[in-house]
Amino acid sequence: MKVLKILIAVAFLTPVAADCQQAYRVEAPHPRLWLNARRLRLLKRERQRSSERWLELQNLIENGQALPEEPLVLALQYAVEDKEEAGSRAVSWALKRTANSSVADPPELRELAVVLDWCYPLFNEADREKIVARISRAAGSLVVQSGMQPFASLILAAIASDGDWPGAEQTLAALYKKWKGEILPNVGAGALDAPAARVAFLEACHALRDNLGIDLWDEAPEYFKQFPLYLMLQCYPLPFTVEGGRLHRPAGMDAERSDPAVEGRRTRVAELLAVAYDGNSVQAQFLQGWVTHDSYRLRDPWGALYEFLWMNPYQVGLSYYSAPLQLYDSENGRLWARSSWEDEAAWAGYSGGKLELFADGQRSIVQPSPKPSPILFPSFAVAAVSGDAAFEVRLIEGEDVFAVGLQAGRTYWVRTGEQKRFVPQVAAKGGILPLHAEPGADTTFDIRSSDPNPPPAKRDSRR
Repeated sequence: MKVLKILIAVAFLTPVAADCQQAYRVEAPHPRLWLNARRLRLLKRERQRSSERWLELQNLIENGQALPEEPLVLALQYAVEDKEEAGSRAVSWALKRTANSSVADPPELRELAVVLDWCYPLFNEADREKIVARISRAAGSLVVQSGMQPFASLILAAIASDGDWPGAEQTLAALYKKWKGEILPNVGAGALDAPAARVAFLEACHALRDNLGIDLWDEAPEYFKQFPLYLMLQCYPLPFTVEGGRLHRPAGMDAERSDPAVEGRRTRVAELLAVAYDGNSVQAQFLQGWVTHDSYRLRDPWGALYEFLWMNPYQVGLSYYSAPLQLYDSENGRLWARSSWEDEAAWAGYSGGKLELFADGQRSIVQPSPKPSPILFPSFAVAAVSGDAAFEVRLIEGEDVFAVGLQAGRTYWVRTGEQKRFVPQVAAKGGILPLHAEPGADTTFDIRSSDPNPPPAKRDSRR
């Protein structure tokens, strides 16, 4: 209780916590997490009609397949099938975890929250008190930790336990302050780059909007407007095969420290979550067309749960072959492009001051040069430049050319084509200099770090 009192005191010191009794009270009945009335109806209908995704999940359960997140599967069985035996097993797992004296880590806290929420009628008052005690111990540790997973897991736990845990609303107030002060400023600058962070964030987004009417996407509208296209373009074009299926390969993953199969599965779940959150925009409909590509469906013991939970087979999407092939994120100084939507396409991505190229099945880092060889796409070109630089491009369709690797905010002097004088231009965020070329013609660019224009001729004062 001492930890809880400290947490509540800290939360009440924040401006947002002053009105937390009104702004952060969860009054919806259980289930609150992800299974709103509309989605629960859909899932029950999918079970009744024996949809492919339901049968795949059911077969894994009935065949005795080891399930990495078995408590969630059992709780979902109870919520969708009213199968009390499965729900009781999930409750038994949760109560065993409360006997553990260690502080719950984010994955465990997330599972505890979901089991408590989805199987709420099966917990008696004494059981709920044990879960609340476990949550309160975790909150004191996780609320001060950085990273998306502690943040999201605590949101889920506070929403699931509000009404049973006195610290729930104060914790939500403290987490919202953390979102505004620490996470929101970095949303487009790497906070959501890792697939695990994306999944955790999107799960929290669904829970907050469903229960509190808080839409975190509204607080970074420009970033999330292009978020669906980002999810598509941040993957290398060439997929890899695992266990008979295909997975997208997210760019920028450290191959030595991350399992590509794990990251690929998480990438797929993040795509499903994003479409379920916003399916109305044109970009979201392209992403819906992207996720309906059946060869990428997750049929493994971990992924089948999320395919059934988040995929809406009735939602109409657009063919992603009509989606834009490039994305320039001017707010955060990043860009991505690919030559086509085919698996054999070339791909380029610039983020964190590095230009990455994926072509012919190989990944490489493009080194800056004073005489760069631009990476050319039909309507887009990018060149990694170093210091004073000169290069030439010929675009088939578009006119977008980007020089990257410069110093953000610095003025450079640029001469394009047949221009006689150099024109000053300021490098945007990320050290990107947007330029333009005439389609179908050779266009030369000369970039200087200082003004090379000859000084104006002095007027003869004797005249």
